[in-house]
Amino acid sequence: MRFSRSALLLLLSAALFSCGVIPAATPAQAQAPAVINLIQLPADNSAEVYYAQDLGFFKEAGLDVRITSMTNSGAIIAALAGGAGDIGNTVIGSAAQAREKGIRVRFIAPAGLYVDSAPTSALVVPKDSPVKSAADLKGKTIAVSGLNDLTYYATRAWIDKNGGNSAASKYVELPFPAMAAALQQHRIDAAYTIEPFLTASRNDFRILGKAGGGVAPRYQATGWLATENWIDSHADLALRFAAVIRKTAIWANSHHKESAAILLKYTHIPPEVAEKMTRVEYSLTLQPALLQPPIDVAAKYGGEKAIPADELIWAPAK
Repeated sequence: MRFSRSALLLLLSAALFSCGVIPAATPAQAQAPAVINLIQLPADNSAEVYYAQDLGFFKEAGLDVRITSMTNSGAIIAALAGGAGDIGNTVIGSAAQAREKGIRVRFIAPAGLYVDSAPTSALVVPKDSPVKSAADLKGKTIAVSGLNDLTYYATRAWIDKNGGNSAASKYVELPFPAMAAALQQHRIDAAYTIEPFLTASRNDFRILGKAGGGVAPRYQATGWLATENWIDSHADLALRFAAVIRKTAIWANSHHKESAAILLKYTHIPPEVAEKMTRVEYSLTLQPALLQPPIDVAAKYGGEKAIPADELIWAPAK
């Protein structure tokens, strides 16, 4: 009996498999990693994804996470709502406002906490600025990363709690990396900045106050969220992603030196900045009590209804 070339190749392959020369594919090898298009704020608050990527945690979970950066929460939520991303990192208050306006988003995992005793953000002014107090900000121009995010709401809350009138100041939107230059050139009078930019430009400005504390002494500042439509059709991926984020948070909270090395790789900040900056503490669970303060402050200054934090937290079906 004569065999064609293709038939002979098939027979040879079968013989090699049966002899163990060519191993059979395992289930993990047979199934390609699931792709997640992720959008994040490029800062320590959301750096968990960098660590998970470098440590191979996503790969172990069968996830191919592709990271894109945007500069504020409003833009990230809009991108998710438009289908330009699957999961995003945003501040809590912006997500609450989006949900109140009909954009059905929920958090699937927590990210960075704000802790007043170890702040990773501050309201800063030029070193030669005459501004010495919250009251001195009347008529001044203050830069925030978004006019509908935590930097704006927290700044207003801090001013009002410390003897000023937040409604008497002007607010402009600037990306965090552009704030230091704007302060030096006196195009703005103050700025709400975060790490690593806070430490990187510390010699160029003076800290006016811990504006993040205007919300509460301790609260959930950021988290990982997705639209309900995406979650409903990708519940398994959401669960796997959340599990990786929790595993990464546990590692990062106790490995600052090692995580700083990875942060340098992705953000290109100078090593001396990474060594000196205050590191973010990552939350391990989504707790309504930690989400509610930024929701309430966003509602107060954004003119929206304050929704219960429970509405923003995804609860997987049991």
